[in-house]
Amino acid sequence: MANKHTTAHVNNSKGNQQLSFQEHETDCPILPVSQLEQLQRFKPEAVDWIINQTQIEAEHRRAQIIKVNKYTFIERIVGQVFAFVIGLSGVLFGSYVALNEQPTAGATIAGAALAGLAGVFLSGRRAK
Repeated sequence: MANKHTTAHVNNSKGNQQLSFQEHETDCPILPVSQLEQLQRFKPEAVDWIINQTQIEAEHRRAQIIKVNKYTFIERIVGQVFAFVIGLSGVLFGSYVALNEQPTAGATIAGAALAGLAGVFLSGRRAK
């Protein structure tokens, strides 16, 4: 978990006044212990509510992560299936044209289909 602590102190030119600023930033879904202790002194029933809400949020976050992973997997599988279909149809159509007295055109069609897939694959690798 990432934590970030920032502290700043400023004195005026005469040195008789000081301003301090502290900030704590974290990606943890629960409050730091010191803040929970302060809340316990101020409003005891709120601590249980915060812990309960944190648990609900964590369960929701985990469910969202599972959905995102599942849909990413489906997207990749569908992309691979369509790429296979495009490549296969290009090669089959090129072979059909080549067998029907146009070998140059058939080779061009099949080569263009495969080159197009290779170009998309390589540009996708470069974008990551």
